[in-house]
Amino acid sequence: MGSTLPVLRRSGLGGTYHSDAPQLDGKCGGLCYAGAVWVRAGATAIVALITAAHLPVAADGRAVPGRAAVRTDERAPARATGCDAADCAKPAPLYQTVATRKPRAQLSEFLVAPAQRAARARDWPRAIPLYQALVVARGAGGPEAKQLATLWTLAGQNERAAEAWSDYAAAVADPAEHGAAAAEAARLATTSDPFADKLVLGDQTGEARRAFALGRAAYSARQWGDALVYFHLGHALAPELPGFLRELGATYDQLGAEAPKREFYRRYLVQRPLGANADLVRGELARAKDPLGTLQISSSLPCTELWINRQRLTGKPPDKGLVVAPGSYKGLCFNPRYEMALFDYATVEPGKAATLAFRWAIVENRLEHPLGRIALENPRAPGVMIDLGITSPEVGVAAPADGKKLKMILKDDSGVRTEVRAVQIEPGQRLVVKW
Repeated sequence: MGSTLPVLRRSGLGGTYHSDAPQLDGKCGGLCYAGAVWVRAGATAIVALITAAHLPVAADGRAVPGRAAVRTDERAPARATGCDAADCAKPAPLYQTVATRKPRAQLSEFLVAPAQRAARARDWPRAIPLYQALVVARGAGGPEAKQLATLWTLAGQNERAAEAWSDYAAAVADPAEHGAAAAEAARLATTSDPFADKLVLGDQTGEARRAFALGRAAYSARQWGDALVYFHLGHALAPELPGFLRELGATYDQLGAEAPKREFYRRYLVQRPLGANADLVRGELARAKDPLGTLQISSSLPCTELWINRQRLTGKPPDKGLVVAPGSYKGLCFNPRYEMALFDYATVEPGKAATLAFRWAIVENRLEHPLGRIALENPRAPGVMIDLGITSPEVGVAAPADGKKLKMILKDDSGVRTEVRAVQIEPGQRLVVKW
């Protein structure tokens, strides 16, 4: 988002941010490297997996265990009956209690028909998110919550079904419904199918964008309660779209809910650490004295493109580091000339600095008379060899962080001549390989 966006202020609550530019994805321009960055044949990509789950928050700003907005549902075992003492003592989230201008059924009416169609078609990956959003809007004790629990059951997801029945039992007022739901939760909690695949839910982007537009309209009309419900049900439909986190932070601020405001702003800033919107959110968190961290970025050789959490960094990285929210960061150094796509990972803690360090070198193939090709050991997977290919004589390779030597295998095209070497790959080095 290259535009300059206004900062709205209210007495007693400090500054608040609300974007006038309708980007739901929260991007600052450019394409996401997960789907757009191309790598020529033979490119070397080193990937290590470090993940962090982002927990949503209750109205008091506390993280709610087991409520991560993930699409491949891995959750803790469900309660067999109702809510336990600790859960029952928690206040209801603000989006469930805030006063709204329109009835909640009317706010979510646009989801009813597509949800029913998907359920009739037994399209569980689509039906379940739609009913999850309806439950967000209409409450955990209504018929939509019961239908959601039924859908999880029909989809063969016993663990999730048990939790949904348990949530419904805890919220429903009718004693008979409570007893039946609690019994079903208990039955499913003890019935596991080891051969059942986990259901991967699909982001319902079309309905999410409509919820976003409705939320923005409600926000512009100063109907904060309606906007909060719209943004929460849209986030349930497509939790990977960070624009909802940004708007939720702004709406909670208008409602005077400081803790969830900061939480949603932090989550947005992790997903979108660059751009005009990120700068405004950073300013809001700084004014709230919310502890941020610093991300230092370095590369031993130039990156043609540098990406952080799916955003392209234009220009030179700040010498003092990028101020970011605590969380996990994934960086990509991409250089098509050397067929290099190198990933690095960092975890930033509050008030501390972390580093994304792209340590790489160039291997130049000068194997002639006969012509040959090179395979190099993966520094992050000992014993695994990477063929550097023959599409370019110069290829970027990752340098080992511990400085250890790597195995290199040279082989001519006919397979007659083979050599095995141990080579030292230093960051920024150009290693010329000859027979």
